[in-house]
Amino acid sequence: MEFHYYYLIQDIVGIILTFIGVRMLILCFRYIFSNKISKSILILMLKYTLITLSGINLLINQFGTSHWIISIILIFLSYIITPK
Repeated sequence: MEFHYYYLIQDIVGIILTFIGVRMLILCFRYIFSNKISKSILILMLKYTLITLSGINLLINQFGTSHWIISIILIFLSYIITPK
């Protein structure tokens, strides 16, 4: 079995994205439970769900450009979604 750094890089980026997404989703749920549900919180939850999905995509799949492209598209979509 050969060791390649790009596998390690993909796993590290996937862990970081998943951790950030899950942490921010937990904060959104805490806000919902302490206050009422608003449209901006639901949009934020969608945004951080997309970030979490991009991290999980990198963690689960083997190295490949298609998985990176899908994750970049998900992150780009999450940055487009901003609450007002």
